[in-house]
Amino acid sequence: MKTKTRNYATVGLLSAVAIFVSGCSQTPAQPELYDFTISDSTINQNLPSGSAMVVNDDDIIVSGDDSPWLFGVDQDFTIDSTMLIDNFPVNKDNRIDHKTKPDFEAMTLLNYNNQPYYFVIGSGSKKNLRENAYLIPANGGDNIKLSLSKFYADLHQAAGFTANEKINIEGIANSDDETYIFNRGNEGKNAIFMMKTADMLNYLQGKATTIPSLDVVQAQLPTINGVQACFSGADFWQDGNSLIYTASVEGNNQSSINDGAIQGSFVGVLPIDALANQDNIDLTQYSQLMQNGDQPLITKAESIAIDEQDGDQVSGYVVSDNDNGTSQFFTFTIDQPAAN
Repeated sequence: MKTKTRNYATVGLLSAVAIFVSGCSQTPAQPELYDFTISDSTINQNLPSGSAMVVNDDDIIVSGDDSPWLFGVDQDFTIDSTMLIDNFPVNKDNRIDHKTKPDFEAMTLLNYNNQPYYFVIGSGSKKNLRENAYLIPANGGDNIKLSLSKFYADLHQAAGFTANEKINIEGIANSDDETYIFNRGNEGKNAIFMMKTADMLNYLQGKATTIPSLDVVQAQLPTINGVQACFSGADFWQDGNSLIYTASVEGNNQSSINDGAIQGSFVGVLPIDALANQDNIDLTQYSQLMQNGDQPLITKAESIAIDEQDGDQVSGYVVSDNDNGTSQFFTFTIDQPAAN
């Protein structure tokens, strides 16, 4: 039975390009294969720097890393609503200046006090400035601001990062009771932090001083032109009990401030079970380059969001921030081929 975990009309594919996503079970010699189909792009000139995205019932919700608003977009990826995150000053282009932007790079939809909230978090790539989160009620009400400074310091320590390595959170996804946070390894390491959602919220509200369920797995990703990709977004595929992620390559991927030229992006499907009892995981075999024919799509995929799922098939949206003030949207479908 097809379920719309976050119910939204599927956008028709335009000149669909077929590429493949290879996943694997815990037995590397027996990989699972996924067919991944992505549409030609739609560019929104008025939504700046699309960086995080979720689908909630009939709403596609997008944040920009330099915007004070959450944007609701329709099936044509045009803006039909806005929600204020906070009163950040904007320039003449309605964007927050780079030096002061809160860098909202990750978002998920979670249950808080039995109500749906958009949990929007800063990347942490600059102390204090980018170490805040907001719980924004999906059904209206007051936003809740949370400091992530101590939380990010704890993640930094749990990952074993050196003093010169940075937290740079770019993706977050959650199941019914678990939260998965993805660190972009451009000034640190690619890593996936895992914890009980209740433990995380208790900690962030000051109800607990530790997160007893916190665990971390460091990850290796494939390369383009010798440069390793870095995590950029994620969502949870309930029917597949898997995380779907994006990862991108820009410049030499060694700076969270000066990005460099975009080289391309990957999509991957990671079964949750593959993370069990692991300290490190090689995701090369789980990932596939986004490409048009034999050429990489020169796009910086920033987030992936599931719309519909039906057993071995899942579909939804990818958003890219191509560093020019616009946002690029794709639709995708992932199928697990039937066994021969």
